[in-house]
Amino acid sequence: MDLVEIKDECRRNLNRYTRRAFSLIPEIDRPVILDAGCGTGVPSMAIIELCDGTIHAVDPDLSAINRFKEKIAAAGLNDRITLYHDSILNPSLFDFKCDIVLAEGLLNVIGFERGMRALIRHLGHGGYLILHDEFRDDVNKRSFFKKNRLNLVHFFELNEDVWIQEYFNCLKSGIIASEDKDMAEIEMKSVNENLNDPKNLRSIYYILRSEA
Repeated sequence: MDLVEIKDECRRNLNRYTRRAFSLIPEIDRPVILDAGCGTGVPSMAIIELCDGTIHAVDPDLSAINRFKEKIAAAGLNDRITLYHDSILNPSLFDFKCDIVLAEGLLNVIGFERGMRALIRHLGHGGYLILHDEFRDDVNKRSFFKKNRLNLVHFFELNEDVWIQEYFNCLKSGIIASEDKDMAEIEMKSVNENLNDPKNLRSIYYILRSEA
């Protein structure tokens, strides 16, 4: 098992929170869903089971897209998940609006306001945004939502213990079991930095509805 597979396995431990967030949205018949910053597709594969919709999944990392493509083919989902090797920040990515936009761990990479404006551009009137982000600057984020006519329907937090018990301990075990010792040394350093200073691990799901 390589590092990507290890991380995928540990990330699937958190899928129940993705499903919980998705369940807080009223049922939509055949929704058009955008997964922004989809990576290898762990969240997309979790929510495709919960609805009869289609997913447009976007990520600039070609290796992640290729991994996701293999999962889609293996699951027989080529007719329901479309992949884009591109950035969500590309203004000409596509011009249609989505019923649901999902962004998990994206905004701490590309910047909150910059990323939010890109997500809003693809969100249809009355559409829902599922945003999973670091808890930091929660007050300012809620202010941004209000200014941009995004109604906060629901939210819930994942505290440090969730991340430690359900993700990082899993990651640590997988790395220790890996035969790639060079990778293990590098990755274990990063894992231990998080475990030794867990205060920044707290995250939050926001479920928002567009009023624009």
